[in-house]
Amino acid sequence: MKKLTLFLAILFVSVLCSACINNIAIQELNNKAQEFMQKGDIQGAISRLESSVDLDGTIFETRYNLGVAYISAQEFKKAQTQLEEAIKIKPEFADSYYSLAVAKESDALKILEEDENDQTNTEPQTAETQDDETDGLKNISEEEAKYLVDTLNSSTELYKKYLELKPQSNDKEEVEAQINYLEETISKYSQKYKLGQYQEQTQDIE
Repeated sequence: MKKLTLFLAILFVSVLCSACINNIAIQELNNKAQEFMQKGDIQGAISRLESSVDLDGTIFETRYNLGVAYISAQEFKKAQTQLEEAIKIKPEFADSYYSLAVAKESDALKILEEDENDQTNTEPQTAETQDDETDGLKNISEEEAKYLVDTLNSSTELYKKYLELKPQSNDKEEVEAQINYLEETISKYSQKYKLGQYQEQTQDIE
C-alpha cells in the first residue's frame, strides 16, 4: 500500500499540471480532490472525482485517481471499473496495471479474511475441520474458490504486464515475490478444490 500512496501523490500532481486545462469545472474538481486526499478525506476526494468523471469520462488522470481512491476506501470492484477505463484511455501507462492488480488481489483475498472472521464466531471445531486446516488453507465454498483462483490469476497477469512495461522498476523484486505468492495460493486452492479442469475451461473461453 505504500506504493499506492506514492501513486496518489504523483498522479494528482499530474492532473494539476497537465489535465483538464480546457475545462475549468473539471480542473477545480480535481484540485479539490487533491486537497481532500491530502487531508485524508477519501470520501470527499471520491465525490469530486466522480463528479469530474460525470462531466468528462475521457480524462485518464481522473479515472486513474478515482480508481486509486476507491482502493484506499476498500471499494475494490469500483476501483477495478475505473482502472480498466483508465487503461483503455492510456494503455501504455504501467502503474495502471499495478493498481488494477492490487484491486483484484485485494477483492479476492477478502474472501479469506471474511472466512477467518466467520470462524472466530463458530462452535468448537470438529476433528474433520481441524484436519482440513492442517494444509494451512481456509475453508471456503467451491464457488468462492473458483472466484479466488480466477481473480488471482488475473491479478498475476496484471503484475506481469506492469513489469513488462516497466522492467527497470525499483520494486521489481517485491512485485516478483508477490507474483510467486499469488501463484502458490492459486495452486493450493486449485488442488484443494480440484479446480484444474475448471481453470482449463475458463482459459479456453478466453
